[in-house]
Amino acid sequence: MHEEAYYHAINLALESDYRKLKKLRSVSLNWEEVWRHLPGIQKREHDPEKDWASLERSGIRLILQESKEYPPLLLETHDAPFGLYALGTSPLPDATAIAIVGTRKATTEGKELAKLFAKELTRAGFTIISGLALGIDAAAHAGCLEENGKTIAVLANGLDYFYPSTNETLAKKIIEKGGALISEYPPGAPPLPYRFLERNRIVAGLSKGVLVVEAPDKSGSLVTARLALEENRDVFVIPGPVSHPNFKGSHQLIRSGAELITRPEEILEAFGIETERKPTEEADLENEEEKIIFRALRELSRPATVDKIIELTKLSTSDANRTLTFLMLKNVVKETEGGYVL
Repeated sequence: MHEEAYYHAINLALESDYRKLKKLRSVSLNWEEVWRHLPGIQKREHDPEKDWASLERSGIRLILQESKEYPPLLLETHDAPFGLYALGTSPLPDATAIAIVGTRKATTEGKELAKLFAKELTRAGFTIISGLALGIDAAAHAGCLEENGKTIAVLANGLDYFYPSTNETLAKKIIEKGGALISEYPPGAPPLPYRFLERNRIVAGLSKGVLVVEAPDKSGSLVTARLALEENRDVFVIPGPVSHPNFKGSHQLIRSGAELITRPEEILEAFGIETERKPTEEADLENEEEKIIFRALRELSRPATVDKIIELTKLSTSDANRTLTFLMLKNVVKETEGGYVL
């Protein structure tokens, strides 16, 4: 028998209780020794050989800390999981990764921002880390996949099923595109509330930095950001309207020293990555509103105020303002003293 089989059986027997695992491992040379000294009542329903055979049939791999596959960044952190279960490509040891996290109850604009930032960071070579949750997480994974990038989803349950079930298609796409689903919990482990908080340390630990998009007060994203700061990782925050509840936690992070970010290029600059702006063509734009404003500014050939853009395009005030915001984030449009220009 090998170490992975003993660890898997112990993890099942102890229901992934990290404190118990840590205590037992601290007084033993290896996981085989831990198994030998485990009380009979705890291991009564488990057999390392049979449990391991079942895991192998599932296609789920187990990566222990001692493995070359184990992510080095995560290994540097406090309370790094002793083992990671993985479906798909294992986390690349030399990959530059950034986490994008935020509320499940995200606004439409927040999800669009998460997708936009994920796309731009993917183009720059980043692996995107998130938690497969609804809202910001799902948008970040989707943005990365649209750029054919690799994204890693960290789950708070066993990998024998996907949670939430509404993101099952997204989870399968992550694997198909060369990414991975990972968890410290064995197959059969349910997504208990405290496990979402536990998995946040993995999200933070895998990443060189964390981008927070829409974090309400008491959001799990704030826990991820705090853990990242404790590990000396960069934390970036997109601000929002002061009265919107989805940004209450975000603004707390900024007051605590997190870096306020309004464009993907600012994150790249923080990591010393130079960006070069290339001329934008109408075909590069994603929706009709962007194309309408692009054509209007191109034909006008001089700065235009919001009112002038609304007059030329016949867009509503809200549509014009929202579209201009995204065009500026994409470096397609610049705001000058005289108005907006390409």
